[in-house]
Amino acid sequence: MLVRVFADRARILVSGGAGGDGASSFRREAHVPRGGPDGGDGGRGGSVILVVEAGMTTLGDFKRTRTFRAAGGGRGMGRRAHGKNATDVTIRVPPGTVVRTHPDGEFIGELMEADARLVVAHGGRGGRGNVHFASATHRAPKHAEKGTPGEEVRVELELKLIADIGLVGAPNAGKSTLLAALTEARPEVGAYPFTTITPNLGVMSLDEERTAVIADVPGLIEGAHEGRGLGHHFLRHVERTRVIVGVVDGAAREPVEEWHAVADELRLHDPALVERPMPLVVTKLDLPEVRDRWPELRQTLTTSGLGPIGVSAHDGTGLEPLRAVLADALAHATIAEENRPADEEMRVHRFDPLAEGWEVVAERDGFRVRGHRIELHAARTDFENEESRDRFWRLLERLGIDLELRRQGAGAGTTVHIGPIELEWGDDD
Repeated sequence: MLVRVFADRARILVSGGAGGDGASSFRREAHVPRGGPDGGDGGRGGSVILVVEAGMTTLGDFKRTRTFRAAGGGRGMGRRAHGKNATDVTIRVPPGTVVRTHPDGEFIGELMEADARLVVAHGGRGGRGNVHFASATHRAPKHAEKGTPGEEVRVELELKLIADIGLVGAPNAGKSTLLAALTEARPEVGAYPFTTITPNLGVMSLDEERTAVIADVPGLIEGAHEGRGLGHHFLRHVERTRVIVGVVDGAAREPVEEWHAVADELRLHDPALVERPMPLVVTKLDLPEVRDRWPELRQTLTTSGLGPIGVSAHDGTGLEPLRAVLADALAHATIAEENRPADEEMRVHRFDPLAEGWEVVAERDGFRVRGHRIELHAARTDFENEESRDRFWRLLERLGIDLELRRQGAGAGTTVHIGPIELEWGDDD
C-alpha cells in the first residue's frame, strides 16, 4: 500500500458559537398576581474540536474548506425553561498534527493517538436568567445576562508524519526503490534527483502478526537544516520516526562523503536524531561496480560494531537480513520508549497575563479596558436593559476601573472599548 502525503500544513479559521441569552421573565398566572422571576438560562454555544482519525495521512481536505463555525446556544425562556445547548463541530485530522495560532505561532497542542481530541475554539457560556438575581432586598430583578461570544481563532495545522521507520539519504540514493521492495508500495521512481517530493508510506510485514510503517523521506541535501531543498519540511517528518535507516547510494561518486553530508544535516537539525538506532543500507549491489567496492564500503561505514547491509532492490539481495535488522531495531526502540518518562498525550500551553487583572490603555479614539474578567462581564451585559447597565457601572466602580478612566482623562462623550463592546462615557452624574 502506498500513501502519499500531499499536504503537511493548513491554515483555518475556527469559531465557537455564542452562548444563548438568559431570559428576563416573570410568572403570569391568574392565581399568582405577583409571580416572581422565572427567566431560564441560555444554552451553551457549540465548540470546535479537532479529532484524530487513524486512517488519515494528509491535511489536503483543508484546501476545500478553511472556515468552521459552531452554532450558537438557544435563548432562555419563561417558566425557567433553559435554552438548548448547541452541537459541537468536530474536524478530522491525521495523527501527528501540531496546532498553533496564526500568525504569532503560539503552541496550542499536538494530536498523536487515534481519537485524541483538542478543543481549539470554545463555545460561549449561556447567560443566566433573571431568576438567579433575586434576593431578599430585590425580589423582582429585570436583569438577565447575555450569552458570551464564542472564541474565534486562526490556527495553523502542521502534519509531522508518524512512521515506525524512516528511510533517509541523499537524492537518488534508492530510497523509493527500497520502499517498494520491502512493502507493496509503488512510489514514483526515476534515475534523477528529487523524484520524491513528498513522503511516501508503505507497510512492511515483520512476521505473521507484526507490521511496520516505513516512510520514504525525500532526499536531503547540504543546507537542508537551513531550509535548502525544502529541508525543514522533510526534516520535520524525520523527527517522528522511531527508527532512522540511513540509505547510502552505492553507485555515487563518493558514497561515504555523501552519507556523511546527510548525517551532518540530521545532527545540525536535531542532535538527538543521530543518537537513535540507525542501521545503514548500501543500495544497488546488483551493479558490478558497486559489488567491487562493497568490501571497502562495508569496512569504512562500520561504526560501533554495527556494519552496513548491502542490498539490491532489483534482485532481492540482502532484503531478508535487512528485515531482521529493522525488526530488532524497532524492538530496542520500543524498550527505550517504555523506559522513558511518560509524557502527556496532549500538551496544551495557555497563558493570559490579564486573566484576573485589568488595564486601561489610551487609543486614538478613546480608551480600551483590557482584562479577561471585565471583558467577560461586558459581553454578558445587556446595555439596553437599564438595570443591567447600572449593574455593570457599579462593577467598574468596585474594581477601580471608573476611577482610572477618569484619572486618564475620560469625560462625557469619551469612547471606551471593552472587548467587542463600545461605550460612550457619561458625565459625572
